[in-house]
Amino acid sequence: MLFLCLLVLLLVLLVIVSVKIRSKKLIELHRQIKVNFPYVPVIGHAYKFIGTNEDRMLMFDELGRQAHCNPYGLASFWLAHYLCVSISDPVCASAVLKTFSDKWPVTLSMRHLLGNGSVFAEAEIWRLRRKILIPVFNSKYCDNFVKVFERNNEVLIEKLAAVVGQGDISMWPFFSSYTLDSAFGMTFGENVNAQKDPNHPFAKAFQDYFRNMAVRVCQPWLFSAALYELLPAGRRQERNRRVLWDYLDDIITKKKRKISAEKLENELEHHRQNTVNNNFKSFLDLLIEFSGGEDGYTDTELREETIVLILAATDTSATTLSIAAVLLANHPRVQDKVYEELQEVLGDSERCLDNLAKLKYLDAVVKETLRLYPPAPVTVRRCDKDLELPSGLVLNNGCYFLLNFWSIHRNPHCWGADADEFRPERFLSVTPQQLSAFMPFGHGPRSCTGFSLALTSIKLSLAETLRRFRVAPGAGYACGARAPLRVTFDIMLKHVHNFEVQLERR
Repeated sequence: MLFLCLLVLLLVLLVIVSVKIRSKKLIELHRQIKVNFPYVPVIGHAYKFIGTNEDRMLMFDELGRQAHCNPYGLASFWLAHYLCVSISDPVCASAVLKTFSDKWPVTLSMRHLLGNGSVFAEAEIWRLRRKILIPVFNSKYCDNFVKVFERNNEVLIEKLAAVVGQGDISMWPFFSSYTLDSAFGMTFGENVNAQKDPNHPFAKAFQDYFRNMAVRVCQPWLFSAALYELLPAGRRQERNRRVLWDYLDDIITKKKRKISAEKLENELEHHRQNTVNNNFKSFLDLLIEFSGGEDGYTDTELREETIVLILAATDTSATTLSIAAVLLANHPRVQDKVYEELQEVLGDSERCLDNLAKLKYLDAVVKETLRLYPPAPVTVRRCDKDLELPSGLVLNNGCYFLLNFWSIHRNPHCWGADADEFRPERFLSVTPQQLSAFMPFGHGPRSCTGFSLALTSIKLSLAETLRRFRVAPGAGYACGARAPLRVTFDIMLKHVHNFEVQLERR
């Protein structure tokens, strides 16, 4: 009864807000752009996002298709009283991402877990933390992080070898546990051993949290924290958050104690200082150091930044690796060319890391995978001032932007009539115009700082896997020009058929 009363009250408030807040300028902007969906009073076009996470991904795709036919490369829709402009034109996207840093209020729900972590923090907080984060990705530190990838790749290959010839297998648990172990190794200097313990509580809570979050961010009636916390989904999210926070808080407390003990020891024995300085430094060590040591980040701020780093280093890389495996399994000609390049460049060498830069075709395969299936298919921005586009259209203060990377990467005006096809060769002769329309790690000031490190991890794992195994199509689904991969929006992109392939030993 209480829930019903709250729901009625919420609907009444939405009616009042939708009538009074929508400005004439935004109404006129929508008339210029439009979308081919009927408008429903109060909720606007939000009903189009009801359904499964696959339905929501299909909605993003449809918005992109409509924008491709629009003279401005845009589509607009209402989520309750919010006017959202979906952007599928790279020139417009670049202008917006370079001009606006604040993310849409819907991302406030992400702060339930991430707090003021850099990805979803308000612009002022993000600017301060970005200055501290940038030196963490200096190449002198990244060289040590790459060694973490190598160690975890060895475990990955062992795990894959154990399932050769067993029919359809999902690549997701293998790649996601590999990337989680690597993320923890870089962030904390220790391993959660997710590859050896697939039911690790952190890993399970992490995946479940973001699967549930994808539903919430697309449905405005779930934006209210007070209402959401009363729902079963809200209570489940709170349990997941507690598991994640408790685990990270324990690591951070132990790390700070260790740093304090080492500092005391160094004060007593100055001659050991150089030895300590040459030890591996994790992201956490560097965040503590660059933020000011004992006077720097609080434990809460360290938790916020480390969980963002884990999110960025885990799901994005695992999604790309898993989709690349599926695409290569269903495009044997491309897979054969990758293997031929690996044999030509690496030969019998046991270590491929030093030669990654020479693997040009593999690089093209990874980029084509990221183009067709960007791990984060959309991002958002808040418009806090009028912006005139090169086309002459003015985007008015008060609207919100949905940067639709999925559709920017499939825009036929940039990529040609075969924009929906998997053709890695396009990146061997890519044009400047196409490079400006390639945004898998974002664009502008808030783009991903660790993209180079992520690409290294992806290419290393893919190279090591394909050297030893051939991937063949899964029997449970079709994949081709007439049967594109079915994907879902779980904040990060996921495959409906769970990234299933078959493995054969080379």
